[in-house]
Amino acid sequence: MRVLFVCTGNTCRSPMAEMLFRKLVSERLGCADRELRERGLDVFSAGVGAWENLPASPEAVQVMREHGLDLTEHLSRRVHRVMVEQSTLVLALTGRHRDLLLNDCPALGARIHLLDRDGRDVHDPFGGTVDDYRRCALQIGQNLRQWVEELFRKDTTLT
Repeated sequence: MRVLFVCTGNTCRSPMAEMLFRKLVSERLGCADRELRERGLDVFSAGVGAWENLPASPEAVQVMREHGLDLTEHLSRRVHRVMVEQSTLVLALTGRHRDLLLNDCPALGARIHLLDRDGRDVHDPFGGTVDDYRRCALQIGQNLRQWVEELFRKDTTLT
């Protein structure tokens, strides 16, 4: 299973979503993050308008550190068709991101979803305060818990 998170620049929201998702799944499986791939799960992130190889924003790094996660090695990347084609599940952080992906890959619509189950966009904290990033991470985390529960119900290979 391959899970892809998509936002705009791949320096805030989608890398935080990737890291938080990895943490939730690792905890659920009782394994280390580095063992996820061995367990059949690949998790990554990209951005629809990302410049290649930019670090995560300092605020995103700080907020992830508060969650016990290290985002210091993250480098941004632009989403491309092959990433989407090779993903089992694509979670877009806004409706605009989802629509761009669906326009580029209409045949893959069944695997492209909005992260927020209620149809809300995840607010972009870029340029905001650390508290803006904390609120963003909270919104991401609340939605990720629902996705993790669903994935474990549907995919028995993860248990």
